[in-house]
Amino acid sequence: MERIDDVVGELKGEVSQWEEGIFDWACGLAQALAKVMLERIDEALLKGRGEGLGVVGFREHYITTLFGDISIRRRLYQDNAGHYRFLLDEAMGLKKRSHVSPKVEELATFLASQVPSFARCEQVLRAVLPDGVSHTTIHRLVGRVVDPCIAEEEAEIAAVFEEGEIPQSEGRVVPYLMAEADGVSIALQREEERRGEVKVGIAYEGWERIGKERYRLKEKTSYAGVMDGGRFWEGFSLVLAKRYDLSEAGQIIVGSDGADWAREGAEYLGGKFQLDRFHLLRALYRGLAPDEGLVGEVYRACVHSEIDKADRILSEVQSRARGEQRKRLAQLRGYLLSNREGLPDYRIGLEAEGLRGLGAIEGNVDKLIAVRMKKRGMSWTKRGANRMARLINLRERGELHCWINPHPGKTKDTSAAGKRAETRHYRPDQDNGAWLGADLPALHGSHAQRPWARALWALAHGHSLTTIRGSAPTKC
Repeated sequence: MERIDDVVGELKGEVSQWEEGIFDWACGLAQALAKVMLERIDEALLKGRGEGLGVVGFREHYITTLFGDISIRRRLYQDNAGHYRFLLDEAMGLKKRSHVSPKVEELATFLASQVPSFARCEQVLRAVLPDGVSHTTIHRLVGRVVDPCIAEEEAEIAAVFEEGEIPQSEGRVVPYLMAEADGVSIALQREEERRGEVKVGIAYEGWERIGKERYRLKEKTSYAGVMDGGRFWEGFSLVLAKRYDLSEAGQIIVGSDGADWAREGAEYLGGKFQLDRFHLLRALYRGLAPDEGLVGEVYRACVHSEIDKADRILSEVQSRARGEQRKRLAQLRGYLLSNREGLPDYRIGLEAEGLRGLGAIEGNVDKLIAVRMKKRGMSWTKRGANRMARLINLRERGELHCWINPHPGKTKDTSAAGKRAETRHYRPDQDNGAWLGADLPALHGSHAQRPWARALWALAHGHSLTTIRGSAPTKC
């Protein structure tokens, strides 16, 4: 590792490359520091290991980190039952046979949920990381993060809807809870069907003004997946039940375009169905165009609970119509009658202020799913589409990091009881690095006594990294 003076000397001749030069030097420093620090932690873990753990030997392992690839030499242990463990890997939060650090895994999966392809994600990571991550590795990482989440949700749904267990909840009580659902069609590959549907739901507590005539949803919760309607509402209602006390909600409004599966949400959530106004107007224009006056008259009758009046008007128009127009009017009447319970405006009779019409799902479908999964000629397997939709769920709910490294320094309890007991909510006030201070006494005390400070001092002054095993650095 070069001294700082040496790096400065080299950069004088290539001033235009100063950023690259400093970055390369800093990454090299971080790699050397990480190797020494992790191997020291491995020594501390040896001293504090539990009974019955014996050292089998050492194994080399390379890891892709935010500052480049490093190779570490750590101890392999065997317990009394014959199981093998790497205590250092567990403390670092590394998954078995993984060569990617938790932070790189989080960055890669986050980008994979945003950019239009795994190949593009690889390009971005190669531009920002010293060694990058291949698109095949990114694809595997998505599966390793999402599959346990899907499995746990399936177990929770079985516990709630089959065994009658009540999920733990934050117990949030709100006067109004709005929920909307819609589906987006995607192209499939290697499946019997050519098209599939990603179902999307959002829930929110109302609206808050962010400017003149501009509002945003308050406390939005999203959910998406490739599944049938019943399974979708089981999963979405479970997510909401973990956050809200649904039995104490003043009013739950469930909006949709009138699809059979989407209307079921009102029953699952114990709410009131509201037909989306955009789809209502679109249906009216398709059946009554170009008579805008008639469209307005029927629309007003619908939203003011005068359903019989609206049907009577349409029946009279249909009796005079011929050919295709007559068929369109028949379809319109059928659409309105099948969704009659959702036609009246839910705000009628309510005295609460600040209530607005529903219809936010259209924009959210595009932002959450369509941009990532529908455009640019993309096609999916059902499993791959469901994985991506679930990854987007984790990203939107801020839970991605929880599934990458939920409990640093501890092995994950995979039993059913352990899964139910384990909480996965991020605690900003929790010291996620506390295990490091507990297991490595060298980190206590002044900063000068810490390994990273010793390594930085040794490297900056041109000494070998072995000097950090000696006396502490003196003040300069």
